[in-house]
Amino acid sequence: MFTGKIVRFNKDRGFGFINNGDEDIFFFADSILNREDFYIEKDLEVTFEIAPGYKGPQAVNINIKKEESAE
Repeated sequence: MFTGKIVRFNKDRGFGFINNGDEDIFFFADSILNREDFYIEKDLEVTFEIAPGYKGPQAVNINIKKEESAE
């Protein structure tokens, strides 16, 4: 499992890129498991796995991390 942040997202085309500190990794919006709970936008922290894609590695099984509330 890897962690990173969404650095770009094109909502009209349904794809974007996640940076894991070393590189930008392509993803499809459909690969986000909890997307109905969140608006997909830049700087969201995520966890994900990497799988071979059509044009190289891509992020799959993506979960947007929930912000912890300060109590």
